[in-house]
Amino acid sequence: MAEKGLDILGHQGEVRALDEFTQESLIAEFRAFLEETQAEEQDDVATGQGEDIDGDLAQLYLALTGLKNEVRIESRQFKEALDRFRALFEMVETGQTNLAREMDNRWKIWEGQAHKSTTAMFLEFLALRDRLEQSAVMIESHQPSFPARLSRRESAWRAGVAEGQRMLLRRLEQILFGQGITPIATVDRPLDPRTMRVVGVESHEDKDGGAVVAEVLKGYQWNGYLLRAAEVRTNTKGENDS
Repeated sequence: MAEKGLDILGHQGEVRALDEFTQESLIAEFRAFLEETQAEEQDDVATGQGEDIDGDLAQLYLALTGLKNEVRIESRQFKEALDRFRALFEMVETGQTNLAREMDNRWKIWEGQAHKSTTAMFLEFLALRDRLEQSAVMIESHQPSFPARLSRRESAWRAGVAEGQRMLLRRLEQILFGQGITPIATVDRPLDPRTMRVVGVESHEDKDGGAVVAEVLKGYQWNGYLLRAAEVRTNTKGENDS
């Protein structure tokens, strides 16, 4: 019985020793497992952060690339729009230049035509003025017959007609003067070939040679422009000629 009890105690001691060894082994393995798991978790965390950083950089690169492409496209579109605007501006400028040139040419043509028309109208007025003056002179210089001179009624009528002609003549001259038309002074002046035309000659000892001695047709200027040349008679002999 004593030996059996000792065997039992020995067996229990071995079991106890085995259990302690097993526990230590299990604890060591568990500790190693925890350390390995912790290391893997740390590696996973580090790897995840790296992947996140790489992903962010990739997204940033893609965004910058897209922005660069958009800027390039916008620049190209802006350049095309600027070129179209420049071409349109040049076309408008050319059109305005051509229009201004055309208007200037038309204005010159119109101005020339208007000047010719106005000149022709003024010449008609001057011809009317000449006829009125000639009519008044004829009436005033008319020598009636003896019986007519005795008639006061006829004399008054003739004087009234002459006065009416003179009034019309003065009124027409006022209108012409208001338009800048002035007569050319000729008598007792040297011949001016620019404004005078010789239609006859006379000989006067008391006058210089070439001087105007008579006016056949009165000449006129229009604001410095020769409207009608005067027709004159000049002297052919000076007082010093033999």
